[in-house]
Amino acid sequence: MKKNSLVVFLSLVTFSLIFLGGILGWLWAVSPAGSSQSTEKFVVNKGESLSQISQRLKIQGLIREPLSFKVIAFIQGKSKKIQAGYFSLSPSMSAFAIIEALTHGSLDKKVTLIEGLRQEQVAQILLKEGFKVDLLAWSQAIKQENLEGRIFPDTYFFAEGADEKTILKIISQNFEKKVRQGLAVKFSKTKLNLADILTLASIVEREARGEADQRLVAGILFKRLQKGWPLQVDATVQYAVASQNSKLKTQNFNDWWPKSLTRNDLEINSAYNTYKNLGLPPGPICNPGLSAIKAVLEPQSSSYWYYLSDEKGIMHYANTDEEQAGNIGKYLR
Repeated sequence: MKKNSLVVFLSLVTFSLIFLGGILGWLWAVSPAGSSQSTEKFVVNKGESLSQISQRLKIQGLIREPLSFKVIAFIQGKSKKIQAGYFSLSPSMSAFAIIEALTHGSLDKKVTLIEGLRQEQVAQILLKEGFKVDLLAWSQAIKQENLEGRIFPDTYFFAEGADEKTILKIISQNFEKKVRQGLAVKFSKTKLNLADILTLASIVEREARGEADQRLVAGILFKRLQKGWPLQVDATVQYAVASQNSKLKTQNFNDWWPKSLTRNDLEINSAYNTYKNLGLPPGPICNPGLSAIKAVLEPQSSSYWYYLSDEKGIMHYANTDEEQAGNIGKYLR
């Protein structure tokens, strides 16, 4: 009996020590990683997993142990509530405090850029959101780096006070990830260079809505190019007309996509006038989204040579001049 009692006693002591060690280990793991009160910026990228976030927190010296951090997040039901953006964190914060900070608002401003905007429109949005963007510096950077067409439409988080250089760097990194890397397999199957793909995609973006129509329109544009036809795209003329008019009215210009084009507009002397010039315009006329880019990479073949969009945005297609004239009379007059 005494021997059995000793075994039980030793087992209890061992269990207690293990239990106590576990508690002490847990308390160590969730305690502040350091004593420094200084703060540093930590970025949570959009779509980043909890594992990726916890690993980077560890590397940056903000938490002690990634697994414990993830366990806390799961137990508190906050594993999917961590927000994307910039955060001000300190090594003196516990794992609990860091999770709380990551789920209750970042230091950034949320900015959504929709598909089909010109670079000038993007700058206007940034100004409206309170960013002190120098319009001249912005425009010069776009032209020097050939970024029109690469200002990828998405929801972004920019730190308050970010300048145009910082903003464009974040957007460019997103473009690389979502387009060049995300569509790398599709790019490898085309003979077109990136500039031509983006130029065509920008036209498709302004001319059609929805994946099916965008692929059909892309197919029609390719047929016209291959046959040596002028593209005759209204959106490129809209781009040319607005570019000219904006230079005449330097303040508060907003008519970037004039809906009604006159005969004089169609005769505008511009390399972007695809009624007068063969081939593609010199570059993108807007910044296309993924759907339009994919449409150019995977165009839909059809018997159509013409298309138009009615007042409700519904597309109508035609095989001949006569059919197109009929559609114009029926849907645009």
